[in-house]
Amino acid sequence: MSVEGKIIPGGESPTEGPATARGVSRRHLLMGGAMLAVGGLAFARTPKRRYPDLTEKQFEGLFPKEFGDWRTLPVSELVLPPESDLANRMYQHILTRTYVNSQGVAVMFLAAYNSEQLNNVQLHRPEFCYYASGFTIEKSLPLDLDVGKGAFIPARNVLATLGTRHENIIFWTRIGEDFPQSWAGQRVAMTKANLEGYLADGLLMRLSVINPNGEQSVQQMSGFMSDMIAHSNPHARRVVAGIA
Repeated sequence: MSVEGKIIPGGESPTEGPATARGVSRRHLLMGGAMLAVGGLAFARTPKRRYPDLTEKQFEGLFPKEFGDWRTLPVSELVLPPESDLANRMYQHILTRTYVNSQGVAVMFLAAYNSEQLNNVQLHRPEFCYYASGFTIEKSLPLDLDVGKGAFIPARNVLATLGTRHENIIFWTRIGEDFPQSWAGQRVAMTKANLEGYLADGLLMRLSVINPNGEQSVQQMSGFMSDMIAHSNPHARRVVAGIA
């Protein structure tokens, strides 16, 4: 096509190309601006880390090896979480010990921690660990654990048996500021933290005594935990029990 003696390649008018280019540029700018706005909003709403990572030494230092009438033993009969990639993702730190007092009471102790609890990676609950190790779960009931000075930790009391071994267990999970006593409660606690704009940390604490007397076992573990908290620093008390 010719216009005033000039040949326009492709048959376009002299103004069609520049006008189209300007139109595409405006659309691209509008789309890009909208995408940036959406991305900025998503970034602003992404939960942020609140709790720093702890080194292995810092984590172990939260729990005194000796306090009051309690001392650690070099051996342990603890039932541990299954070894797997998932278990490794769940916990940055797992500490196991056995404490004994002058009366010969032995308390098996496990503390597991992760500075970021994500919705797709939840804390193991001991019922699963014991069941996977061949134990029968005879009971699993909510328990408000008395840890002294008017403080109570929402926990669970579990009885696991294997042959003649009767192991009474007390455990609790702390997710951020909450102490959920069920799987559903754990998810609610993580969702609550995310809605408040932060990633919660997660702690699993587990105590157990091999003793067929359930009531006596609870008293022994309650006394043990009261003594440990009384001999811990404020940071340790917050991590373990959410108290100053």
